Amino acid sequence: MDVSKYFIVCAVIIDDNRFDSLKQEVEAIRKKYFQTGEIKSSSVRDRDGHTRRIKILDSILELDFKFYAVAVEKDALKRDGGFQYKRSFLKFINGLLYGQLFENYPSITVFADEHGGDEFKLSFQKYIEKNHKPDLFWDSELNMVSSHDNVLVQLADFLVGTLAKVYESKSNPALLESYRALLKSKALDLKEWPTRHQAYFEPDKTSEEYDRFIHSHALSKAEIFIEKYRKFSDEETKLQVCVLSHLVFNSRLSSNDDYIATKGLLKHLESCGFIGVSEQAIRSQIVAKLRDKDVIIASCNRGYKIPSSYSDLFDFVERVNSLVLPLLERLNKARNSYNIASKGNVDLLKGPEYPELVEFLHILNK
Repeated sequence: MDVSKYFIVCAVIIDDNRFDSLKQEVEAIRKKYFQTGEIKSSSVRDRDGHTRRIKILDSILELDFKFYAVAVEKDALKRDGGFQYKRSFLKFINGLLYGQLFENYPSITVFADEHGGDEFKLSFQKYIEKNHKPDLFWDSELNMVSSHDNVLVQLADFLVGTLAKVYESKSNPALLESYRALLKSKALDLKEWPTRHQAYFEPDKTSEEYDRFIHSHALSKAEIFIEKYRKFSDEETKLQVCVLSHLVFNSRLSSNDDYIATKGLLKHLESCGFIGVSEQAIRSQIVAKLRDKDVIIASCNRGYKIPSSYSDLFDFVERVNSLVLPLLERLNKARNSYNIASKGNVDLLKGPEYPELVEFLHILNK
């Protein structure tokens, strides 16, 4: 959808076994709100405080689907040199979307709204296969279709139009609330190009003085990791990128209490095609490894999040304190007990293997 400041593309993502039933459910929404016409965002007027759009969104929220979207700032393209031809522009924008889809779903059938004539359709399909085909085993399919004949493409159009209302600051508090609910319930991710290291919504005005800095710095560190490692093909790195992208997306909704429980991360991984990941893997192979690479992730007994406030960092400090200090104290007691009972002949930490532990316990014994 071509809006004044942003170009936005969106993919509605469903399982094969839900395809026919979802089409029927979306068709019922089309008949209810659009009668004989297509589901088109542009046909929904902004009168009455977006009341009609909000009602349609409420119906959409009851459906079983997810979506992935990309929003590109046109001025940034101009600053970076832009694109001389509209075709090149469309290929680049859609490539950002399809590249992510094909990387995460090795076997996927895409029904895309057609642009231009047959010549463009053919060149676009060749462009996607050339630039975004992950490997030789890729067996996905890209079909260019008319939105008139596909209500799921119409659903994507309505989602794009709603995103555009918010990005173009043409919404109101009621629509923003529905938009937030839509993102939290249905969005797998909302990528922006270029990346903005900030929340989708303005933070609470009562935030601490350094909360905005804490949030933007953590987002920046996370986005640097995602950009650096998103093309890696090993399973562990792909899991890390998937989880971190979800934490970033959730954080940018700017709700300070929104920790994501381990089960929530596992559910997101399943929706992205990663089946059978354990809770232990979340802790040791994903979150721990991300922290080892300088990504800042806060955690408490409610789950994980990108820190957006000083209190989030304090939650993390408290968790480390509650886990690490008792372990060190127990180790210290056991070491001292054997040291005394053996008259100094048995030292659990004797040797060069544990210099840091020896130093920590030395501090505890002071």
